[in-house]
Amino acid sequence: MRLLVGIDDTDSLDSDHGTGRVSRMLGAQLADDHDLDWIGSVRQQFLVDDRVPYTTHNSAACLVFEAEAPPIDRIIDDAGLFLAEIMADVADPGLCVAPAHDVPAEVTDWGYRAQESVVEKAEAYEVAAAADVFLDEYGGTGDGVIGALGAVGLTAAGDAGRFIAFGPIREYGEQVSVSRLREDGIRVVTEAGETVEDSVVNTHDWIRPQLRGGEPTLPVEPEGDEAGVLKPANLD
Repeated sequence: MRLLVGIDDTDSLDSDHGTGRVSRMLGAQLADDHDLDWIGSVRQQFLVDDRVPYTTHNSAACLVFEAEAPPIDRIIDDAGLFLAEIMADVADPGLCVAPAHDVPAEVTDWGYRAQESVVEKAEAYEVAAAADVFLDEYGGTGDGVIGALGAVGLTAAGDAGRFIAFGPIREYGEQVSVSRLREDGIRVVTEAGETVEDSVVNTHDWIRPQLRGGEPTLPVEPEGDEAGVLKPANLD
């Protein structure tokens, strides 16, 4: 089973750790405590607008796990305790947990709406209840439920967001071969979507595969005029 754990609004401008880092800490802890295979964490971007309260970028994270029979109720309890303990004083954390195959199109549609328009917490709860998806808040205004639900919906659909944690993406040196990326489970493609077979990628210390077609996918483009040398096309 693929299990999705969405979190949002866990930090403040003065926090030592943003939501991305919190997701990595939580992913490692849940994997150890519940014998889960932590695939990685996907960052999902939502609307940046003066009408929307957010810390820096209005992004949420969705942790992706694989397990034969994960203890979902215990995972929910432990994730909630973790968020309540690590949250910043002015944070408004939300948590959403669901098996990927149980996430209906209505939850994905909610995620796309939250990327484009102002949405309300009350409606997030309505969408989650109708879909029978766990959603709850752990302090402050609880507005983090909006992004937590949206992150699960978008990640379940498999065609939005980028991995902020996946295998050794934070450990590659200045260059990494395309064959190594493939071995690590990352598909490498041109901006037109064509598969890249052989080359090296200058990492610029930033390899963040996109979630496309349900798998980590790194778009690349030529690096200068040197033949066979590429760089991530999503550096910006």
